[in-house]
Amino acid sequence: MSINLRRNYPLIILLVAIISILVIAMGDMRVIAYTSETETPNEEITVNGSDYGNDISLFDDMLVHEIQVLIDQEDYDTMITTYQETGKKEYFKADIIIDGVRINDVGIRLKGNASLRTTVGGGIGFGGGRPDNGGMPQMPAGGQQPPNDGQMPEGFVQGERPQPPEGFQMLEVGQGPGMNRGGQQISENQVKVPFMIKFDEYVEGQTYQGRTAIAIRNYGTSYDEALLQEPITNLAARLSGIPATETAYTGFRLNDGEEKLYVVSELVNQEYLAKYFENENGVLYKAEIGSTLSYQGEDPSSYAGIFTQQTRKNDADLLPLIEFMRFLDEASDAEFEEELPEYLDVDAFASYLAINAMLVNTDSLLGMNNNYYLYYDDETEKITVLMWDTNESLSKLGGNASYDVSLINSQQGGGPGGRGGGGMGGGQNVLLSRFMANEKFKALYEEKLQEIYEAAFASNAMAEKVDDYSALIHSANEDRSFVDIEAYDAAVESVKTFLRQREEYLKTTGLFE
Repeated sequence: MSINLRRNYPLIILLVAIISILVIAMGDMRVIAYTSETETPNEEITVNGSDYGNDISLFDDMLVHEIQVLIDQEDYDTMITTYQETGKKEYFKADIIIDGVRINDVGIRLKGNASLRTTVGGGIGFGGGRPDNGGMPQMPAGGQQPPNDGQMPEGFVQGERPQPPEGFQMLEVGQGPGMNRGGQQISENQVKVPFMIKFDEYVEGQTYQGRTAIAIRNYGTSYDEALLQEPITNLAARLSGIPATETAYTGFRLNDGEEKLYVVSELVNQEYLAKYFENENGVLYKAEIGSTLSYQGEDPSSYAGIFTQQTRKNDADLLPLIEFMRFLDEASDAEFEEELPEYLDVDAFASYLAINAMLVNTDSLLGMNNNYYLYYDDETEKITVLMWDTNESLSKLGGNASYDVSLINSQQGGGPGGRGGGGMGGGQNVLLSRFMANEKFKALYEEKLQEIYEAAFASNAMAEKVDDYSALIHSANEDRSFVDIEAYDAAVESVKTFLRQREEYLKTTGLFE
């Protein structure tokens, strides 16, 4: 070692020691150089949210749950007026408390179409277009039934807005609330505005009991205190072995307002697919009103406003659906019978038709060509028709206890202006028409009718569930007073009467033993 090196040896040792200390203390620290000419961007930080749990399962339907939304009153007022004036349903930030668990910074928006116009007025008008004065159909003065037995006007052409029939009035923007089934004005304390709650709208990854969103549902297009249609119809669907959204009753209030009885429902979304399908990563399409499955050509833009893609928006498209509609349009009768099972889960579709026909749910593919989803499984390459939004079931939107289950004329007044020739439902559904015209598929449908009759009617399962729900609401209402119990009991009795009359009619058809 040289003399110079030995002379500087203590200094070298000190320098190595200092470097070692700096490496140990700051080795994982990221150093960023800044200059006076550079400003750090003021970016919003995305926070990964948590899955909020609870000892109380949200869809335990033998409890009346408690949901409170805390929202700035000015935001709520803006939410309502925005919809009334433009038809837009925009999200606003709020906090929510569900069965004692608080989740901050969730999104809340208005939900529904006709059911929403019934409560707040404004929004879109006949046929999806918004009339100049906004609004929805209203009963004529005096409570007389409008033309067409309470249905919407005939002559609807998909993509066009028909004019309301003589005798209808339109609610002005901001006017409301709406009418009940008998044409009586709904009082302010009976109004229940439907909402969508999205837990991850403002906080990425935030969920409640594994769900990204839930629906807070009301009585639909006409006031009904019991809200039995959706829970009972979905029960019958599950008894028949097809998927249906879980529901439960909940008391719901905004801020410190009055608690009212609602139905909380899960959504048909990615979580729903994961629950019911082995392959959850297919493509989900939502049918809008008037979705008759009519082939409009190969251009996907031709189906705008008819079907909305819900999943895999960046790596899938409408092509599987378009191919299916082309098949429905072009296949010969022999090809249709032979090849339809390659495109469609025909067993599930037969059950879907049977459920909606048996329980007179005309706000579906049967009548309005509305409120159904199509799930394309890209592994099996088959489409499954899924139920959704059955709160107009039990003949609440057209039809009665003697609704024809043969479906010979399936848009027979099932929904406004149906009758197989236009109307708000857009006319006859292509899949439904061809399915029921085929003897093989018609026989399958009739098998499903008998299975559902045994599971839901003959077993007394629906009637017993109505009694269970009634006892539940009566018990909870003693302390919470969220329903007018007289109106509730009247609505329950109406449902029980319908179920009895429906079963009596079904026995006369010769289809059931």
